[in-house]
Amino acid sequence: MKKFLLLYKILFLSLPAFAQLTISSGTQWVNNGNVTINLNNLDMINNGTFVAANSNVKFAGNVNSNIAGSMASSFYQIEVSKSANGTVLLGSDVNVSNQVIFTAGLLDLNQKNLTLGSAAVLTNENENNRIVSPNGGEAIITLNLNAPNAVNAGNLGAVITSASNLGTVTIKRGHIAQAGSGLSGSILRYYTIAPQTNSSLNATLRLKYFDAEKNGRDENNFVLFQSNDGGSS
Repeated sequence: MKKFLLLYKILFLSLPAFAQLTISSGTQWVNNGNVTINLNNLDMINNGTFVAANSNVKFAGNVNSNIAGSMASSFYQIEVSKSANGTVLLGSDVNVSNQVIFTAGLLDLNQKNLTLGSAAVLTNENENNRIVSPNGGEAIITLNLNAPNAVNAGNLGAVITSASNLGTVTIKRGHIAQAGSGLSGSILRYYTIAPQTNSSLNATLRLKYFDAEKNGRDENNFVLFQSNDGGSS
């Protein structure tokens, strides 16, 4: 026990000097139960194994933080709690099984993917505290939708209603402006929705967006457009 206590003391004393929490290759960080890991102005670099349990990993402070490393990190819960318009930047793919909480600040996907578990949600995402991805990357959820009634999977903003069984549906949300034939651009949000069953759905689809994503365009002129080749054009 004394060895473990000494290890923890060395670990926490060293964190401010390196400005990051590093899980080295071959090392396991194992959480037990409902705990909060408060990373105040710290990056999280995972090159080993992170076992989330029911933990909340809170990225706080007044400078930007990174989630990176050679291993994709699987979280139970992430909280973005930055002051002064701070950002949490993904440097590797991230999986979340419960929720991503937006207390303050932005989550920049930075060409990486945020994959939500089938029951996971984005909580308190709003005009000022939200997902951005100017360089690419998507928020993704996959779940079964049998006769969905105004289902907003993961709170990603694609609200689906249908009397049909769509089967397994994958919804992806990105934030790069799109362009195509006869179009000069778009708002800073797009969706890719791929249902297992994609015929005779008679579905209603509502797509949400924030004013901050209007990309300087007149909302009165908005129209819906789609790609028939998977987004190539």
